[in-house]
Amino acid sequence: MNLILTIAIAFLGSVIFYKLRIPAGALIGAIVFCAAFNILTNMGEFPFFMKTVLQAIAGAFIGQRVTHKDLAELRHTLSAGLIMFFSMVIYTVLVGLLLNKVTQLDFATSLVSAMPAGLSDIAVISSDLGANSTQATVVQTVRTLFAIILLPQLAFRICEFITKDKTALEQERAATRKLDTKPQEIRTNRNLFLTLCLAEGSGLLGKLSGIPSGALTFAVFAVAGQNIIRKNAFLPLYLKLAAQCLTGVLVGINVTIMDVQNMGLLIKPVLIVLLCSTFCNYFCAFLLHKVCKLDLSTSLFGSIPAGVSDMALIATDMGGDAPRVAVLQLVRYVGLFSVMPLVIKLLVRL
Repeated sequence: MNLILTIAIAFLGSVIFYKLRIPAGALIGAIVFCAAFNILTNMGEFPFFMKTVLQAIAGAFIGQRVTHKDLAELRHTLSAGLIMFFSMVIYTVLVGLLLNKVTQLDFATSLVSAMPAGLSDIAVISSDLGANSTQATVVQTVRTLFAIILLPQLAFRICEFITKDKTALEQERAATRKLDTKPQEIRTNRNLFLTLCLAEGSGLLGKLSGIPSGALTFAVFAVAGQNIIRKNAFLPLYLKLAAQCLTGVLVGINVTIMDVQNMGLLIKPVLIVLLCSTFCNYFCAFLLHKVCKLDLSTSLFGSIPAGVSDMALIATDMGGDAPRVAVLQLVRYVGLFSVMPLVIKLLVRL
């Protein structure tokens, strides 16, 4: 019953925000309504295995947009991702030092709280790194919600008001809309079934591989291969909206009354992290736009420190080049979780 009620609340929020024409409204509406529901009742419930299912769907939406031309261009995006990764490592260390200096957080908790990475993954590794799991999770919860709900909206508005990027932005949004208006011979239930089975099958293999965000990564490559070779990859718009809604549930039910109660004790570190992550977002976006020559919308969406699948789904809605955004986000995510735990352990021991 709790599961049915949670999904119903999320669906209501998604419909309201989508009808209000809020960018990525299906995702944001579900997050807001589910978070409020869980805070008020503590009844939010959703099976965790759905994270793998939804990551695979997000990967499939990216993969069906990849063409031969994209393959050549993605090599340049990989180098941009490496630049962003090193920038994020430096950011984590500097903000961690700042938090430790001006707040009551210990050094390990400060560093973990500063990491621009996934919320659930942070909760898992924080105790292993000697950090206070509760404090780090509260800070990361607020940062993640801020990054998913507000930063994409700001990025979209910035692109709207910059003339030279308006055309590119509209082209990307038009390309997204065309995903649901492919030729009739491609928009068949058979192609939908094949694409979905391929995405979920490869996503499961990715999950079992142990690679960070493996479900999304494997699904991207599998469906991209299908689209390049057979040109029949197809997922309808309504499935993306449903995936956004359910992804919002996964984020929203992690917000508890305890998080709200602990906010008063962590106001200063939370504000510092929000300000610094916003600055980091725009600094990295400027760097990628000017140095790596990526368009501004892709630079902004690719630099937002949020979940890989969340940003992939948002980028397909709001104008970013989804394949490039996914590459940037994956390099950041995989790089941070490969390197930062070792860096944090080393710094704490010094």
